[in-house]
Amino acid sequence: MYSKPGVIMVQKERLLFELLALAALHSLFFVGCSTDKKESDKLVLEMVDTSMIPADTVLITDSRLVLENGLYYYQHAAFSGFIKEMHDNHSVKSLGSYYLGMQHGVTHAFYSKGTLRFSRMYKDNVGYGRHVGYWENGNMQFDFLYVDDRREGLQKQWYENGSPYAFLTFKEDKENGMQNAWRENGKPYINYEAKDGFRYGLQKAALCYTLRDEQLR
Repeated sequence: MYSKPGVIMVQKERLLFELLALAALHSLFFVGCSTDKKESDKLVLEMVDTSMIPADTVLITDSRLVLENGLYYYQHAAFSGFIKEMHDNHSVKSLGSYYLGMQHGVTHAFYSKGTLRFSRMYKDNVGYGRHVGYWENGNMQFDFLYVDDRREGLQKQWYENGSPYAFLTFKEDKENGMQNAWRENGKPYINYEAKDGFRYGLQKAALCYTLRDEQLR
């Protein structure tokens, strides 16, 4: 048996987790489509079923919890439940659901002051569905969509001040369609169309860093 916190604490954590997960799943079905607006091209994803995951919660620092070959085991059995990590100030750093040792469902991460850092969805240990992240000031940092760990559809990123950084379009993890990125001063950095493995348009460099007023950050 797992070492469990009090029943009330478990219920509160499970309720918080489910509310956050519900919000992430709700948004998925309204933004989870490609930039092509044709009805036949819209991406529809099934919900990740987490009903079989028990409310058991363990700390990631628990010596009985072991990560082996990408799977978590608790006392030599594949772990099903929630794994929690804490900040030094004792606030929750992350909380994720696992089934048979695999990430399954939504994992939430928080800044030390309690604000949401990101929500990432998984299915059988691979990225799936909508992944959203926020800067510490509350502005959105990224909004990605994955299908079986592959990027799909419009992938968005923003600078900390809220201005757009990159809006890139993918199909089966490959560039497909319009690709746009901007310097922090708002000037276009790349603006091209990817089609059949070729790029057409403005492409100054790979997106491996951000620029502020023409200078590397």
